[in-house]
Amino acid sequence: MIKSKRGNLSGLFLAIPMGVLLAFGADAKSKGTPMPTDTPRAYLAVSNSTPATLGETMNLSRTTARFTKLKGEMKLRYSGVWNVEENTQYGGEVYQVLNADEFFSKNKGKNGFCDEPVRWLTVLDKSEQLLEGTILVAMFNIQDWHKYTENSTGLCSIDSFQLK
Repeated sequence: MIKSKRGNLSGLFLAIPMGVLLAFGADAKSKGTPMPTDTPRAYLAVSNSTPATLGETMNLSRTTARFTKLKGEMKLRYSGVWNVEENTQYGGEVYQVLNADEFFSKNKGKNGFCDEPVRWLTVLDKSEQLLEGTILVAMFNIQDWHKYTENSTGLCSIDSFQLK
């Protein structure tokens, strides 16, 4: 009887670490894509100049974007997918900045932030080209993202971030 209790107890001690390992594995897999989700997630700046302009960290979801060097947050609304050629630096999911003027007024002239209100934000998964979990975030100050071409003006910021 004592042996069976001891056997059960050692099995329990083995089961606890295995359960913890499986939980961590499930958590890592649940992060999956670095693209925005319904819940804000933290991303670290990868681009060299980003910490000076936007900050070291960005918190991003499908409805908000917040940068450590800027005041307030961008309120976002999903607008569609911008399919671009492989060699372009922008594209991906497109989000309209609903509070563009308000956000800009809080951050005008800060550390090289855009000269005009950011109206559109794009998020492109660059995990295959850069580091795993890396996204490219582009900010546009144009009225209609559908009309933007590489030869037009309106792209005011492009930065890389990696999911924490």
